[in-house]
Amino acid sequence: MNIINKVAIIILAYSDYESLEISLACHANFLNENYKFFILQNGRGNYDCEMTYNVAKRYENLYPNNFEVIDYIPPQPPYLSIKELLNDRKLSKYDYICKLDDDVFPITKNWLEELCNTYEKQYCIHKEKLGYITSLVNNNPWGTKRVIDFLDLSKDYIEKYSRDHYVGFSKEDQYCPLRLIKRGNYFDGGAGTIWRLPYLARWVHYNTTLQPDKFIAATRNKRVEEVNNQERYSINCMLFKKDFWNKIDCGSRDDEYQVMLYCKNKKLKIFANLEVPMVHLFFFTQRIENKDLVALIKNYYSNYLKLNFPISLCTDKYSDIENRLKFIESGIIEYGNKVERQSFLTISNKLKLIKYKLFSNITFGKTRSHYKHKYMIFFNKMRH
Repeated sequence: MNIINKVAIIILAYSDYESLEISLACHANFLNENYKFFILQNGRGNYDCEMTYNVAKRYENLYPNNFEVIDYIPPQPPYLSIKELLNDRKLSKYDYICKLDDDVFPITKNWLEELCNTYEKQYCIHKEKLGYITSLVNNNPWGTKRVIDFLDLSKDYIEKYSRDHYVGFSKEDQYCPLRLIKRGNYFDGGAGTIWRLPYLARWVHYNTTLQPDKFIAATRNKRVEEVNNQERYSINCMLFKKDFWNKIDCGSRDDEYQVMLYCKNKKLKIFANLEVPMVHLFFFTQRIENKDLVALIKNYYSNYLKLNFPISLCTDKYSDIENRLKFIESGIIEYGNKVERQSFLTISNKLKLIKYKLFSNITFGKTRSHYKHKYMIFFNKMRH
């Protein structure tokens, strides 16, 4: 059983173009000729989405044999977008999928080979009871707990960084209930400790992301560990059989919830290869508080990777701001898969005219309900 040539790597991208720049730079640095990335652009129309798309297209141009951008699947909930891609004829020759978040990246060579080897070994033992294989992700409720242990940071955590804190989503959530964790403890399940505490993620990044050699050394000679399939796991990286994705559909659009529920009900095994260290930049709960880390990490990896091209599509922040203003000035509207640019003056005038007709006493031969309907259609297109 040798699955490496049958694996497609899927990255779902939306609007975090700065994180994607760092992620793809690292992927490019650790490329193997066997690696085929499909970057699924799951949003268009605003500046951040368009920049994300441009970043992805840049790597498609730089590495045409390894990267391909998928932009013909309409934006929708992530589970459905990925499902549509996996059932597309473009992926017909692939039997296995490695799904990665757009801000997750490896810091070692042969990372995919290692995950594939783990899958092959565990499949020989567990057969169809194997759910998926994952890596050791630093900024991840389950992974962070192991990172703290491997780097001998437990004392530091307890004395300097731990505090009373909530984990989970809500009291009504059956699988991820809101509850209080006391100082000195750490919860590694869904919406766990690091997911709730952005400042803790900052501490982890300083000890791993910004010290990758230290992180790599700490993971050497570690074992493959089974992940608890009864707890929700934040899946930043997962390797699975392609048909697994179709089987997990339970009507929810939350892919992590569907994966957890399916593995739990079917008693499927989940294993993490702890010798494959990976970086995850941000959960959405951490983006605002830790935004300043983007520039710091980007500068660090610009030197660390020694690529012969800049990581950033736009290296000057002032130029990036100018581009954003020009984008806003020109205007953009998305109709399905078709992206159209219009002058905001034209758009504004159209709205003003329709509103004038709607709210004035002049009907121009049309009923007020006609203009109200027309205004709402135009407004919803703008909002979309």
